[in-house]
Amino acid sequence: MAQQTRIEVVLAYFERFLARFPTIEALAAASDDEVTAAWSGLGYYRRARMLRDGARAVRERFGGRLPRGVNELQSIPGIGRYTAGAIASIAFRRPAPIVDGNVARILARLFAIDEALGTPALMRAAWARAEALVTLASAPRDFNQGLMEIGALICTPRKPACDRCPLRGACAAFAADRVAALPRPKAKPATRAMTIPLYVVTNRGRVMMQRESGPLMRGMYHLPHGDTSLLTGKPLRVKSAESVGSFRHTVTNRRIVFEVLVVRRSSLVGEWIHPRDLPTIPHPSYVRKALQLAGICK
Repeated sequence: MAQQTRIEVVLAYFERFLARFPTIEALAAASDDEVTAAWSGLGYYRRARMLRDGARAVRERFGGRLPRGVNELQSIPGIGRYTAGAIASIAFRRPAPIVDGNVARILARLFAIDEALGTPALMRAAWARAEALVTLASAPRDFNQGLMEIGALICTPRKPACDRCPLRGACAAFAADRVAALPRPKAKPATRAMTIPLYVVTNRGRVMMQRESGPLMRGMYHLPHGDTSLLTGKPLRVKSAESVGSFRHTVTNRRIVFEVLVVRRSSLVGEWIHPRDLPTIPHPSYVRKALQLAGICK
């Protein structure tokens, strides 16, 4: 959950998710709809399905218990090099390296690695340094968690607290007065502005929704819409619709304005969902915002 989502957002979801799926077996038995419904609002829903697929792999290939080795962990769907290193070192105290954006930033400054953040060159150098350091650590678990904390709280992208950093004496960037310059920034992709109409069609207290078949939000329920650059399906154009407002929504490099239109008469085809059932079905967070704006739910 913490990948690509802020920790303060994750906490409440984490508690609910564990209450719903308290064991590997419970998660492995979950359907796509069940796991993505519990994930609804966190975004990047492929993470939820991969987590469930990983639970199934642990159940079927490892007898329901997580393996301890990095290679075995990386063979599980959804577990990459960083996650494998975090599990191996923190849960099992193995000398396994971890490198994410925070750790790469620390190592770029510590060793004056003059490469751009997120580039293969920086990541190769960072992984090599991280492996060498954790191998020397007497407590790999504490060492890796220390790197995480320093990256999150001290060696921040802007205005790092070098005066409080325990690594300051060994930091090449600090010695050369280059902390602000390293790592070099990566070129940002262009941000695309979009306006997407969302159609709210009701019938006897229920709302028409459709299932997404594209890779971005596969299997999610969403409102009929008028654009195909975010969702799949033929873009809709509805004549007898009343605009009730709009709101902003951001997805990766897209800045979206959703315009909410209430449809009085429609021949659209979909599934009729009662708003009270939203917590039980997978749906992106903007659906509830749209229904609130239309006065359909709280």
